[in-house]
Amino acid sequence: MRHGHRIKAFVETIWDWYSTHKRILPWRDLAIEDETERGYRILVSEVMLQQTQVSRVIVIYKRFLDQFPTLEDLATASNKDVILAWRGMGYNSRALRLRDAAKKIMQNPVGPKYFGPTGFFPKEMHELLSIPGIGRYTAGAIRNFAFHLPTPCIDTNIRRILHRTFFGPENPDGRWKMDDKALLKLAGEVLNVAVQPPPRPSGTPPPCTGEGTGGGGRSPADWHAALMDFGSLVQTKSCPKWEICPLTQKGIMVTNRNSFEKAQSSRLRQGCGGQAKLKTQSSREPGRLVGSTFIPNRIFRGKIVEELRDAKRGVAFTDLGKRICIDWDTKEHRAWLRDILKKLQRDEMIEERAGRYLLAS
Repeated sequence: MRHGHRIKAFVETIWDWYSTHKRILPWRDLAIEDETERGYRILVSEVMLQQTQVSRVIVIYKRFLDQFPTLEDLATASNKDVILAWRGMGYNSRALRLRDAAKKIMQNPVGPKYFGPTGFFPKEMHELLSIPGIGRYTAGAIRNFAFHLPTPCIDTNIRRILHRTFFGPENPDGRWKMDDKALLKLAGEVLNVAVQPPPRPSGTPPPCTGEGTGGGGRSPADWHAALMDFGSLVQTKSCPKWEICPLTQKGIMVTNRNSFEKAQSSRLRQGCGGQAKLKTQSSREPGRLVGSTFIPNRIFRGKIVEELRDAKRGVAFTDLGKRICIDWDTKEHRAWLRDILKKLQRDEMIEERAGRYLLAS
């Protein structure tokens, strides 16, 4: 199948699948006129969705917006209030980065063109990328989902679908043959086709046009949602559902069950050497052994924040060590815990008062 034909077949197949499998999520299809509010809600959802399951985000997203309903509310919130509202999400530094991004947008609106009845949230890529904590994917997602501005972007699901469809399965080591630069170029080609009006029988009137829809009601927001849903529900990372995948059934995806399983079995045949390599790579992350299991320090940092969320009077150093470590030994672990607490203090997540640790105020 030629490249152009594969793109068209891929696009129509994904659109067709999405028409009956679309997930209803609270940050999609926002019927909100104010662009600042739309941008804010998408920013919150995208930061929350980083390394957190959708089912958990759905619950905490509503709770978070109930407490911080506007960009200004979040921008003026204290570290403590933000961390408390982030309960259950993990990776607590994301909460403070999100608050700092809101503060940056409020303090430095990008030019007078954004003041007015529709808000002042930045739209252009260079403007979004100038905000600390917003990377290329998040900036593209904001443009697609909040403003319906067609912008190619790559997340884990989109990367997996595009690579398996057009280039083949992952390498035996789990990495991809093509880098994100090549995939982003491909994503742009695919997006250009995806937002065009769908094929229609001759003699039928043209569909209504809309912003960012290519004149046919197909929006970049829906397209990227379709790819994410397909990656989450069909072309998953470890166990793709080949029996219900329309891309493989129609011969559009160059990867199939056999080629995927062959790559997977090659990975398994690396044996103990491959496992040792993976263990060595993971152990480069700061942490320590608890029994025979390596626990990264970020896990302990998360435990500390959880312990302090409800501790209004704070927790003493030794008590904190006992709460987060089943093998706590004051002599052996004192210096290690001090280092972890100092990092949390540098990140302005906790503070020490009279020998007790509390969430930063």
